[in-house]
Formats: sequence, structure tokens, C-alpha cells
Amino acid sequence: MTKEQLLEKARLLPPTPGVYIMHSQSGKVIYVGKSKALCNRVSSYFAQTHTGKTARMVASVHDFEVYHTDTELEALLLENSFIKQYMPRYNIKLKDSSGYPYLKITDEEYPRLVTVYKREDDKARYFGPFSSYIVARNIAETARRTFGIPTCNRVFPKDIGKQRPCLNAQIGLCVAPCSGNISSSEYKEIFSELSRFLNGEYTFLIKSLTDKMNAAAEDMYYERAAKYRDRINAIKRLGDKQHIVGAPDFEGDFIGVYRDDLGSAVNLFFVRHGAIADRECLYFGADEILDSSAVISLLQRLYTLRGYIPGDIYTTFELEETDISLFEQWAKDFSSLKVSLKIARRGDKKTLAEMAQTNAKELLLHKRKAEEKDVAVLTNLASFLMLETVPERIEAFDISNSGEEYTTAGMTVLINGRFVKKHYRTFNIKEFAQNDYGATEEALSRRFSHSEWDAPDLLLMDGGVQHVAVAKKVLKEKGLSHIPVFGMIKDEHHKTRSLTDGENEIGLTTRQDLFVFIYRIQEEVHRFSLDRMDKKRRKSVSSSSLTAIKGVGEKTAAAILGHFGSFKAVKQATKEELLKVKGLSEKTADSIISYFEGE
Repeated sequence: MTKEQLLEKARLLPPTPGVYIMHSQSGKVIYVGKSKALCNRVSSYFAQTHTGKTARMVASVHDFEVYHTDTELEALLLENSFIKQYMPRYNIKLKDSSGYPYLKITDEEYPRLVTVYKREDDKARYFGPFSSYIVARNIAETARRTFGIPTCNRVFPKDIGKQRPCLNAQIGLCVAPCSGNISSSEYKEIFSELSRFLNGEYTFLIKSLTDKMNAAAEDMYYERAAKYRDRINAIKRLGDKQHIVGAPDFEGDFIGVYRDDLGSAVNLFFVRHGAIADRECLYFGADEILDSSAVISLLQRLYTLRGYIPGDIYTTFELEETDISLFEQWAKDFSSLKVSLKIARRGDKKTLAEMAQTNAKELLLHKRKAEEKDVAVLTNLASFLMLETVPERIEAFDISNSGEEYTTAGMTVLINGRFVKKHYRTFNIKEFAQNDYGATEEALSRRFSHSEWDAPDLLLMDGGVQHVAVAKKVLKEKGLSHIPVFGMIKDEHHKTRSLTDGENEIGLTTRQDLFVFIYRIQEEVHRFSLDRMDKKRRKSVSSSSLTAIKGVGEKTAAAILGHFGSFKAVKQATKEELLKVKGLSEKTADSIISYFEGE
């Protein structure tokens, strides 16, 4: 359809709420939007002159369709559903995620600190959400070191006295409930302090611990007083690292937005108990339109994933009043609490919102510089190896073995110079376990049988001339001879020395940038293949140990290990937990319990 025809079609729409979907000439969804008045909003695309990303989007529209809703809130929810379904080119999008992690203190006689991705309606205490699993893990590890929380899988009070305390207890990193020297009430008191720590209540916690330290010293319990002292010092060090931005009881999120012709970024500061507890920065490409409506849709999706919304949210980005009202209405329905989204115009709130915006800009510019550096390395590599194109996707292979049944091929992937672990693959070698070249051929043949996987622009083998010859043979058989292949040769110290195309050896010693790049690839693929091989070997050994138990065959052993994930977890499982394994009888469960109790 022409622009005039699209405008005529749009003017026939009613001035009611709904969602509109823009299609390209091929029928692909390129943009999804919402409006409280479809006629006005959709017509504006074809009746006005636009610039930048919006102009590029409108120029690509061949047709559109609409979905009518009763309210604008329904339109917001439907819009986000369509964005998630179609991932349109011109909409800002969040990465796929199952949610954000929380730290959870369980409601038990002997509580546990665990990481979860969903708040349950139980009596447990939840902290977060945190921007990533790594952030949550680091906080949990710090908390465990500070308060001496066990890191083992023992279940208390069931396992008290069954085994002697581990090394962590002996060096003072664990309070060792397994020893029976700490009561349930004392253990719960530690978790009460831990709860205040995770809440960021450092001042209150330090005062409470100081009182306990002084009381213990007066009663001449000097060892106990020393433990309180060490805990106080650890908390003080952590408190010193906190960026205090408000009163101790203040909680709110600050959103900074930066955009230019090359892309945009949204940076969020999560302030809890007056300090910046966490932050997250989201990056978007040059074609993704970031306006008031898009920001509201982004926030709705983001807070849905996070599962928690504070009472106050501030930004300096100019949002339309109708969009603010729409978000606040959705947030109230989502959280059952009043939520205010405000444009920060003065005072400390404006300063912090502007800082969030500055961070969005600086983080985006830094990210671009890093990407430019990666592109420069790839360009130099293409020139150095005389490749026809700059390699956007690089795949590297390595073979690791420890006995015939454990031979494994690892495949690592770089996209635009960065390792992308979700694309890594492992191939368990079946036919040529004792032959390194045969294993290479088997792995590559299986890899290139997957036509649904993106083809590499460059293939790197951890090996020399023969490995390259094998790779070229497989590529020729698959009709992929155009893919360049090089072997990564190591010196006598098992370090990267050079590359080979199968005929010539290409030294890297004069090109430090390329040497470092190839070295990183060779080390990563070796680490990955070795790790996968070792896991396969340990799993096999564990399975063999289980088959020594009466009533446990190979299939049952595999089912048990698959259910629990590790041999250690099987050893610590209760009878009730064992019976959850599909097909496991009560008699076999008793045999397993008896076997490990007799060790």
C-alpha cells in the first residue's frame, strides 16, 4: 500500500483504545504500538513528516492491522504481549529472561539462605530482586563469610552429629550447626542479624552487635566477643562501600535515559534504605524507537520480570502525563500499592535522576568503544589472514579425552569478537574416541549437520596441519568449502605460537593484538572441552558407584543422578527425596540409604 492509502485506511479507525501492528512488504511485523485513540495515533505516522528512526520505520510500512481494547491499560498489556511474541525491529526489547533473582531466608528451625527467581506466598523473607545472578551470588557469599552461614548441603537438625565439621568450621568461616554446639535459637538469631544486613540496616546492626560484644566481654566470654568484633568490622567495611544518597528509610528507583542517532540506553539506580543497592543498564540499537510510550512499555515489562516495584520512581526523561497515569494504574494493579512515577525537577531527587542519566550516557559510550575495539581486532585479523570478509561469527574446536569412553569435543563461539556462551556446544565422541583426528571429523560432521545453526565466518581448530586437513575435508563434503579454516598451533610450553592454513605457518609474535585474541580463543575452547570431558567422567564414575548398590542398574543410576544433579546430593538425600525419582521403589531407596550409612 502507498503512504496515501495507509493514511486513508488509518482515518477510518475509531478514536478508541487499541494496539496497532505495522507490517513490512514481506508481511513481517516491524513495529507494535498502543494508543488511547487509534485513529489519531496511526494517522499521525502517515500524515506527518518524521525524522530518524521513526522515518525509517514509516518508510518500511506496507500495511497495518489493529486490535481494539476496552481500556488503554488493556492495550498496554496486549502491546507488550505482541512485542514479546514478534520481537519487532523498531521496538525496544528486553533480553529473554526467566526473571530476576532474590535471596531467600527460609522459615525453618534452622533457616537457609538460598537464591530463587520467584517470590512465593510463604513465611520466608525475601531480599531483592537483584539485577543479575552474579550480583545475588556475590552478596550471598559475602553474607555467608560475614555471618558464618554453612555452604554445605547438610540438612539440620537431621544431620547434626552425623559427620564431623568441615574445614570451613575449623578455620572460623562457619558456625557449624552440624557439631551440635549451637542451638536453634542462637542460629535463628544469626539469621535475624543477616536479615538486617541484607536490608542494608548497617547502623542498627552495628549498634546491636556492639552491645552484644560489650556484654560478652564483661562476662569474660572473650572468644564470643572477638567473633562479634570481627563481624562488626566486616559490616563496617561493607557499609563504607555503600553510596549513601538519602535518608535511611528512603526507597525508590531512578531512571536515566540517553539516546542519539546510534542507539540508546536506560540506566536504573535501585535505592534501598538510603543507599544505591544495585543498578542495571539496558542498551538498545539504532533502529529501536525510544519515546515516552516506549519507556512506559519497557518499565511495565521490566518490573513484571523483577516482580517488585517501589513506591516512588523518578526520572528526568520527559514522559507524557497520559503515559505516567497509565503506568501508575498498571503498577497499582500489579503490586496492590500506590506507585508514583515522577519527573524529578529539583533538589536531591533531580540530582540523582541526572546522575542516572549521565551513567546511561557514559556506559553506552564505553560499550561502543569496547565494541569498536573488538571490530578493529576482527578487521585486523581479516586483513592479516587475507579473509574475504570480516568474521562476525568465529567457531573454535578442541578435543579432550581421559579414556576411550570420555572423549569430548568442545565448540566455543564468538560473535563480533565476544564469547557467547549460550551458543557453546559439546559433542560426546562415539566412534573415534581413541583417534584425535577421527574425533575431530566426527565432531565437525555432527556440527555441520545442523543447518539451523548459523554458519561460521571462520573456523579455528586447536591443532596443526592434520586438524586443518580434517576440517577442510568435512567442509567440502558439506558443500561449505568457502569457510576459511586455521589451526591454532602451540609451542613446547603448550602456549599459542602461530596459526596454520594447512600449508603455511603464520607467526603471531609480531602482532600482539592478534596474538592475545587467538590466545584467548585457544585457552577458552580448551577450558570448555576439558571441563565438559571431566564432568562426563565424574558423572560416569558416580553412576558406577551407584550400580554397586543392590537393586540399582545403569538406567536407575542415570535416573537418580539426573534427578539430583550430583553424587554428593544423592548421598545426602532422605528416603522421601529418593522416592521422588521416577520408578524408584521403596526397597531400592532403603538400599541406597543403608549403603551410604555404612560408608
